[in-house]
Amino acid sequence: MPKICIIGNGCAGKTTLGKKLSQDFSLPFFEMDEELKFLKITPFPTRQQIRHFSRELNKLLDKDKWVIEGWGYKETYEERFKKADIIIFLDVPFQVCLERCHKRLGSSNLEVLKRGVTKLNIFDKHVRPLLLKLIQKYKNAPGKIILEIDQDFKYEHVLKQISMVTKPINKKSEYQTII
Repeated sequence: MPKICIIGNGCAGKTTLGKKLSQDFSLPFFEMDEELKFLKITPFPTRQQIRHFSRELNKLLDKDKWVIEGWGYKETYEERFKKADIIIFLDVPFQVCLERCHKRLGSSNLEVLKRGVTKLNIFDKHVRPLLLKLIQKYKNAPGKIILEIDQDFKYEHVLKQISMVTKPINKKSEYQTII
């Protein structure tokens, strides 16, 4: 059974894509922000916080099958890449994420909007380069599929590429016929 890791900036579409794949492949879906929300993510974590987060994340990663999306600490990215069969990097341009963030958060609470924009900037300037290095490292790893997609991706294309290693088993899937 596949293990699918989805990573990308805020408002890139990780949760939407993850939920669809989870449904079509009957895989458990883990949204890191939701699953690990009891662990406080801080900009300057201690080693102890990172180790604790990593242990809790590994409990999810050690399951037989999953779709997991989200950031977490940069120290946990490679573990996800190692354990995933399929890695999907939603490489959505910063400006698109910014517009989506503005729509999602509105402009009524400027402090919340400012935090959202700061998070998008951190990803774009610091996280994205790390992910691109990991993608290069794992690009030719046997048994791994790495998809780098932008905001114009078609779900059917993602599904078709994933079907190289597995098939949707949800009987209601409208995409089952393209495989």
